[in-house]
Amino acid sequence: MTVRVLFVLGFLVLGGAVAAAHRFVAAIAGLSSWGASALVGALLGAAVAGILLLAWHRLVRMVGDPSFATRFQNSLLCGAAGTALGLTLSFAIGRLFPPSDAVDVAQGCLVGGLALLTLGAGFSAASPLWQRSAPDEDRCKPRSRRQAQGMSKVLDTSVIIDGRVGDLITTGFIEGEILIPEFVLDELQGIADSTDALRRKKGRRGLEILRQLMENDHVAIRVVARDYPSIAEVDRKLIRLAKEENAILITTDYNLNRVAQVEGIGILNVNELASAVKPRFVPGEPIDVEIIDRGAEINQGVGYLDDGTMIVVENGRRHIGRTIRATVKSTLQTDAGRMLFVEPANETPRWDKEREGR
Repeated sequence: MTVRVLFVLGFLVLGGAVAAAHRFVAAIAGLSSWGASALVGALLGAAVAGILLLAWHRLVRMVGDPSFATRFQNSLLCGAAGTALGLTLSFAIGRLFPPSDAVDVAQGCLVGGLALLTLGAGFSAASPLWQRSAPDEDRCKPRSRRQAQGMSKVLDTSVIIDGRVGDLITTGFIEGEILIPEFVLDELQGIADSTDALRRKKGRRGLEILRQLMENDHVAIRVVARDYPSIAEVDRKLIRLAKEENAILITTDYNLNRVAQVEGIGILNVNELASAVKPRFVPGEPIDVEIIDRGAEINQGVGYLDDGTMIVVENGRRHIGRTIRATVKSTLQTDAGRMLFVEPANETPRWDKEREGR
């Protein structure tokens, strides 16, 4: 705080001294020309000091931002152009008007004002205004046989650990360049080093899937060496990166899915995809099912499809441990997933037997 006060006082004194020396303000309100010039110069000096302090604090906050280097380059480029324009206009004013203190002040304000204005305008632009070659901040894998098509896709930790995304990418169901943020790799490494055996196994499987994708010449994949120190949550970092890259986010995280939708980010949820591509069955359709356990009701057996769909087999308890031919009777969609109700083919249903017994 003391340094800032001294900084403002210094510019206040400097502005007052320079203005008083030139006496470019006429006597007003009982003040002599010297006093009026010193007062106006001091106020201008304090204003310039305030602007510089605000700019400095904003600059300090922006240093941690990944776009700082680009903003700084844009600022220098625009500032140079603005200064050149100000000098040109200042020269023209000097040729049009006779020399005087007022002309000198106008020339100085014009050059300084244009320089500050264009510096600020350049710094506000996050994308490069001039770029001769592609930025090298990201490590790109050479794409020898397949170029990326479609929008880029950002993978989060949950979908990498899930494992199914690897098959979706290699089979071509997911197109576009695959982006792997380094902060996701760090989180994945932490999971792989976990003391919990299950988490450690999932983390290592995720790293293995990424290794296979990196070695696949048919997959366009890039590790994004970009972080956001001012953002603590990984989910918020993923949303920020997806916005900057104009990319779609692939996840299995329900909460991230909803937040990204609110933020206007495109989402591909692998769980929703898996649910959409599950086979559809109609009543009367035959199906082979391995009965592995007893059901909740009398004489019921339970089996599962390859995708995890539960199958409830009426009169199936006596077939536990065997694969039988069954007929679909109905389906039921629940929050936990879909269930199929079937009965052994060529057998009388339990309820018909009970009706006959009466």
